[in-house]
Order: sequence, then C-alpha cells, then structure tokens
Amino acid sequence: MERTEEDKILRVGVSVTLGGKEYEVRPLVIKDAREWRKKFASLVARLPSYAKTTTDNPTDFEGAVNAMLVSMPDEIADLFFSYAKDLDREAIEAEATEVELAKALEGVMTQAFPLLQSLAGALGKLAR
Repeated sequence: MERTEEDKILRVGVSVTLGGKEYEVRPLVIKDAREWRKKFASLVARLPSYAKTTTDNPTDFEGAVNAMLVSMPDEIADLFFSYAKDLDREAIEAEATEVELAKALEGVMTQAFPLLQSLAGALGKLAR
C-alpha cells in the first residue's frame, strides 16, 4: 500500500504481515535511521564481491555461496528487526516465513529512504 504524505508526516508506520499476523512498523527517528542505513549499505556493498567469485577457486566459491545463501539471509533478518525493534523477533521467527519477511522488508524500505524519493521527485520537476 502506498504511503500518503499525511502518513509520513504523522509518523504512521507500514503494515506488515508476519506469521499470518499484521504488525505496524513505525519509522525510525533520524538518528536511528541514519545508523540503520549504514548497516544496510554495508550489507549491499558486499554483493559485488560475491558475484565476481568463480569456481576457479573452490574455497572462495564455497565462501561466496555460504555467504549468499546462509549468512546474508540471517543478516537481512537482523537488519529488518533492527528497524522493527518493537516487534517480538523470537515469536515472529517461530511462526513467519522468509517470504513474509521479504515482503515486510519491502514495506520497511518505503519508509527507510524517504529522502531519496524526495530527491528523485525534485529532480523530475527540474527536468520539466
């Protein structure tokens, strides 16, 4: 669901479904959002090094596969719950699926990067 300007101004959170239950994830304050974005950037910045790995070096290939298929999903869950810090992670992880978590993270992303959306809108207006 698209967040309205009123939702953003009133600090209404995004609605996510985890374990078949609906939760509200409220936006972080600027200070906390800044730290969260740094964690997100650090995680995403490692992706190119995994993509460049070939089977020429089996040890490096195994490390890249483990990172992408085991470590990274866990780090993404850590990232989500560090944003949605009011949610009961233990209870949710006992009931939710990773598909639900992926959708929930998409919802969080809509409120985690509002300044990029504003910048894109401003640039679009300048181009007219």
